[in-house]
Amino acid sequence: MAEKKHNAYGATYTVLAEPHLSSELARLANPQSFGNTDIVSIQPCASPTERSQDRFVVRDWVLSDGTWRFHAVCDGHAGHDAVDHVVATLPAMLHAALAEGLEAGPLGPPEVSEILRRVIADVDEKVKQEFLDLFPGGPDAIAALSDDDIAAIINDDDANNAKTLRCMRGTTVLVALISPTLHLWVASLGDCLAVLGVKQPSGEWDTSVLSSNHNGADPEEAARIRNEHPGEDECMLRDRVLGAIAVTRAIGDFLFKLPTIYTTRVFMNAQPGFRFSTNIAEFLGRNLTPPYLSAQSDVQHVYIPSLGATEAFLVLASDGLLDLCGETYGFDVPSVCGKKWVEVLSGEGLSGNAALYLLRNAMGEDADRISSMLTVESQERWMDDTTVIFVKLV
Repeated sequence: MAEKKHNAYGATYTVLAEPHLSSELARLANPQSFGNTDIVSIQPCASPTERSQDRFVVRDWVLSDGTWRFHAVCDGHAGHDAVDHVVATLPAMLHAALAEGLEAGPLGPPEVSEILRRVIADVDEKVKQEFLDLFPGGPDAIAALSDDDIAAIINDDDANNAKTLRCMRGTTVLVALISPTLHLWVASLGDCLAVLGVKQPSGEWDTSVLSSNHNGADPEEAARIRNEHPGEDECMLRDRVLGAIAVTRAIGDFLFKLPTIYTTRVFMNAQPGFRFSTNIAEFLGRNLTPPYLSAQSDVQHVYIPSLGATEAFLVLASDGLLDLCGETYGFDVPSVCGKKWVEVLSGEGLSGNAALYLLRNAMGEDADRISSMLTVESQERWMDDTTVIFVKLV
């Protein structure tokens, strides 16, 4: 019979030994492979209310100049509505924009970069406009409506409710786009991480972080928000926007992008309501000159053949993998973690699904600790959703 233990919080977990430990990790992480791409995504908590809000998309698009590869990781928060909407709409919008652009001839790196920025921002703008169209008179019209009037509009169990809920939730977006000639673009919105590993002819491996860290703990992002809201000392508080949310850029999250009347009169009357750890009334008083969150992504471009690489791969990961690195390696700085990931994936002994291999390494060597992460008997989540995509480039 498997040994049972209790963690520091008194919750029961089952001690697993190899090979059961690795097989249970694989079961929960559901490793998948598509061509030269390996994927895992894990949230061990079995409670239906705590199911993972991470999403990933892998697509091959045959366009006029050859096959383009699209990979994305989206880390949803506060609910599933925004992230589900993004994975349902963003790939098709980007595919259409690329196809249209290529009709006029070859697209250079700046043009593709601009298409990525524009399409991601357009997804957010469309989410906002579809919601605002429910109240064509704007804030004045909302102020004249009763709570019952508003509820009747937004809680229709149909399209209006969906338009409202996706505004109340949010998601980060990390996209990798690879052209037929191995141009690589990475667009980042939020705090997921993209890392490029390149092996030089000398045998040495170079590491490049191709994503931005759009998080309140990042000094540049915090300074940007303060500069956009001069005189508002609490626009950034405790490394969080308005003292409430860690990410500084995202799709959705319109309680940080619209005047407070939309939250107090509309969002607060929506069903289902917020699943938010911060007291909404406490930070709404700081919402003076929205928007505070941005939907403008950063895009980096790399032409892989110009690097002289004998091997190259790309890792896309939600910030749950960064959290695991902090717990296991003792550091959670993206550049340091990225170097560690390249070291792990370029070393000896890698076999099978590379994304699963990296996840297992990030969990460490303590079987008892890993057992606790995988088997704790709790209805509340104890680790962040974690998704990893590994793409072999060369």
